Amino acid sequence: MATVQLAELAKILMGKLVLVLVVGAILVVLVGLPLSWLRLKLERGLIRALRSARSKRQKGESTASANESATTPHCPVCNSLMVKRVTRRGSGAGSTFWGCSNYPRCRGTRAILAIN
Repeated sequence: MATVQLAELAKILMGKLVLVLVVGAILVVLVGLPLSWLRLKLERGLIRALRSARSKRQKGESTASANESATTPHCPVCNSLMVKRVTRRGSGAGSTFWGCSNYPRCRGTRAILAIN
């Protein structure tokens, strides 16, 4: 008698499991696929916006870099162009200096000379 009841319980549970799996599959199709499609569209739009902003910035920098390259010093260690940096710690915190653009591979620095 107990075996018959267990068999009926197993049959009911298997029916419920199949129902849950079918409903889950339907939800994946109805909700998951549109959400993944929307995520891809948003990512593509974001990538497009980033690329256009980067190209605009690079166009602006290319004209500025031509003017700045004459005044920007070269690194004494690796001879690459240097960039202006700000000291964050220590006694000279807040002061500016020239740091190598290849930092952290190159740690070359130069002081910014004040013109009086």
